[in-house]
Amino acid sequence: MSDRSFNNSMMLFVAIPLVVCWLAFACYVIYRGVNDDSGFIQDNLDFYVALIAIIGGPALLFINSILEAWKAEQAAQQNALPQRLEIELQQALARHKHNLDMSAAKQQHEQLLEDRAQQHQHRSHEDE
Repeated sequence: MSDRSFNNSMMLFVAIPLVVCWLAFACYVIYRGVNDDSGFIQDNLDFYVALIAIIGGPALLFINSILEAWKAEQAAQQNALPQRLEIELQQALARHKHNLDMSAAKQQHEQLLEDRAQQHQHRSHEDE
């Protein structure tokens, strides 16, 4: 079973980088605002807050939908796990029984061949 599903790929290549970029930009604005001696960031703080909201709003919706799909997929995999384990156990038991049956059949066949060989030798000695 592949661990690289579509939802896992979406989380890895879209959602996580998007969150990291959004957080990095928000932290950058906060850092620049705290260390701004000129007052430019503080004067334009509404612009930066709006920019963070514009980037963060759609990103949040997108990430939320991806996260919900990912959680549903993970739950489905976990729910299927007991059934898969039961099937694997049944397959192992059937394989073991088949191997035992084949070994018994082989042993019975070898015993039959030995019995016939002994009968053939016994008849050959009687004919002499």
